[in-house]
Amino acid sequence: MPLEHVHDQLRLRHPKRSFVQHRIDRPGFITPIGHRLSTAMRYTCFIRSISSAGATLSINKTLTLPENFYLEIQGIHDGIACTGSKREGEELAVRFNMFLDPSFLDTVIGRQAETLDA
Repeated sequence: MPLEHVHDQLRLRHPKRSFVQHRIDRPGFITPIGHRLSTAMRYTCFIRSISSAGATLSINKTLTLPENFYLEIQGIHDGIACTGSKREGEELAVRFNMFLDPSFLDTVIGRQAETLDA
């Protein structure tokens, strides 16, 4: 199943929410959630696109991640709780455990962002 199909599924389940993917191409960090919610490790990633429901990341294809982790966008120090949903080589689609607030999403994408659907 292509990664775009994951976002189509979300759009069908939540028709009132905008799931438009915005290309941001920004560096980020993945912090796995360990035993007793510990966060000892931190890995770099590249955030290709983001919506209010999830994101598409580029990560090292040899990196093994747990199902749940935090995503931090470089320059924004709030961690976003995520669940990995689909992986194809270096590309990882993630779902956010809570929808992003529209104002936070606007901050993340800025005015320079391109909509992937355009």
